[in-house]
Amino acid sequence: MSGTIPRRNNLTLIRLILALIVLAKHCMDSSVSPAFLGVKGFFDSQDAVCLFFFISGLLVTASYERSPSLREYALKRIVRIFPLYLVAVIGAALILSLASTLPAVRYFTDPSFWKYLFWNILTLNFMQRTLPGVFEGNPFNASVNDPLWTVKTELFFYACLPLLCFVTGKIRSRGGKVLFLAAIYAASFVYRFLCRKLSVVLGMPFLSVLAMEAPGYIGAFVLGMICFFNFDVLERLLSSPVSFVCFACSFALVVLSNLGLLPSVPDYGKYLLLSVICFYAAFSFRFLNGLSQMPDCSYALYLFHYPLLQAMISRGMFEAAPWLSLCLCAAAAFALAFAATVLEGRLRRRHLRKQANIVTLP
Repeated sequence: MSGTIPRRNNLTLIRLILALIVLAKHCMDSSVSPAFLGVKGFFDSQDAVCLFFFISGLLVTASYERSPSLREYALKRIVRIFPLYLVAVIGAALILSLASTLPAVRYFTDPSFWKYLFWNILTLNFMQRTLPGVFEGNPFNASVNDPLWTVKTELFFYACLPLLCFVTGKIRSRGGKVLFLAAIYAASFVYRFLCRKLSVVLGMPFLSVLAMEAPGYIGAFVLGMICFFNFDVLERLLSSPVSFVCFACSFALVVLSNLGLLPSVPDYGKYLLLSVICFYAAFSFRFLNGLSQMPDCSYALYLFHYPLLQAMISRGMFEAAPWLSLCLCAAAAFALAFAATVLEGRLRRRHLRKQANIVTLP
């Protein structure tokens, strides 16, 4: 038995913190401001993305196990991902016509505008990252919304999950389930190694980029699955002093290695440390549970912050006042994300009530 994930936990708060870490890291990298050089080591967006996938593995597996059918599971995942995602893609394409150096007629008739909409709606944003005449003078890149690359990775995990759960369901022993998922975890890092090695041997740099695509990240997702299938055991261990020691040591190792004060931890070890940190913080610090009752706007914050950041950079705001601009970007992105999340939640509840009323009509 996997047990039941308690409703009162700190996962919403953790996801919000992770989204803010990604935002801060993007501000520091994209603005190319020397004011941030001394603190960049405290913000690792790759660690944050790993933890997003870990939490997704934990919660989406629980959602799948609760779903009465594959169809309902798929619908829940689509409703979770696409409404806000489409708002981020289409909204940015329309609003940023005001920031383009091209006249409106040329902007909306430019092939790259339609390519941006087409490929990004399909979640393949690497095919067209830019809009015509938008952010072309920005020092880091002209990309409209770089973080969108993770959405196709998340969808890949959603598609793989029913198969993974089918296989684990055929394995009777708890240890057998863990060994199977651990093999997937190991395979994801073998995939990374082979891609990077072959990119050097064959002289094909694109292979090193493929190393960080979905198969290279599925290790973080299956760690969340392992925690779900063993949640009852892990929950009992949380009350032990040993678990706090593991949490504190893992946290210290990750932070000190990120700052360069200790040798860097290989990803296959670092993901384990990060999962220990996240799991303990999510289910042990009960005094923070109240903060996690607010709407979960981390996904919207993740989707919306980059175009806003790029617009602020193009206006020279980060060059004039780097730290003030970072705070303004975080505040504006959070306000926009919070409003969008609340509105989406209300529309969803209204739709569910309408469907319930239709079902109950004689």
